Amino acid sequence: MKPEIRSAVREIRSDRERGARQLALAALQALRAVAPECSGEEFRECARALALSRPMMAATQNAAAAAWAGYLQTGDAVRATEEAIESIESAADGMAASARRVVPTGSLMTYSYSSSVIELFGRIRPRRVILSEARPLREGLRMARELVGLGISVTLITEAQLALFVHEADAVVVGADTILPEGDLVNKIGTRLLALAARDAGVPFYSVSETLKVAAPSEPVPFAPEQGDPKEVCAEKWLEVRNVYFEATPARLVTAYVTEAGVLDPASVGRFADEAERRWRALMDAAEA
Repeated sequence: MKPEIRSAVREIRSDRERGARQLALAALQALRAVAPECSGEEFRECARALALSRPMMAATQNAAAAAWAGYLQTGDAVRATEEAIESIESAADGMAASARRVVPTGSLMTYSYSSSVIELFGRIRPRRVILSEARPLREGLRMARELVGLGISVTLITEAQLALFVHEADAVVVGADTILPEGDLVNKIGTRLLALAARDAGVPFYSVSETLKVAAPSEPVPFAPEQGDPKEVCAEKWLEVRNVYFEATPARLVTAYVTEAGVLDPASVGRFADEAERRWRALMDAAEA
């Protein structure tokens, strides 16, 4: 395998700052850099390695599979990769159009860090955003800085205050790391508690996501909690410390997915899972045979 791809795989695997959309773009940019020098089989090998770099993030897997599907159609690795990149970058317009149908522009609550949510808020300009720190890495504080930089009023709270402040929100809007085929939302740990609080308060709970984040049923392993370094939480050696990064929020707690393909009921994401499955098998099956 090309050394540039090995390096990109290591970087994506260890990254704890960028979101799923940004990591998918990073994978495609690495693939684009080597595409001019690749034979068809080399291109496929590189795409497979990048697809498997972060098993819990469907966007990275689907982006690499989409590039391979494009290559099968055109025979041009550079063009196929550039079209996959363009598909992700242009999705923001469709998500914004969908959001304007259902997301209010008063007081919104969000959680953790999401480039998709930041871009959306920059377009719809909510009056106020409430978000929590998102410990232990405090991604929420980083998101707050970016939103304030866009001229948006932000209230920062701790996770312990989410259920209290959700009553002040007209809607909750979060991103997504992965959408499972049955409609469950995989996102930063704590998302499920916020969704439960929103349901109890009668506040709609939306996830802004590209359909690229819908996982194929066989891609590549069933959801399992990804664990981070316990020292991010506490360095004491006399304690058992757990640091789970992601969890699944049941589809029943998600009001709708706001995507470039429209506002989707969680039960309707299955058709995108079927499309992802076809691309995934085209990329991976020969290696598994």
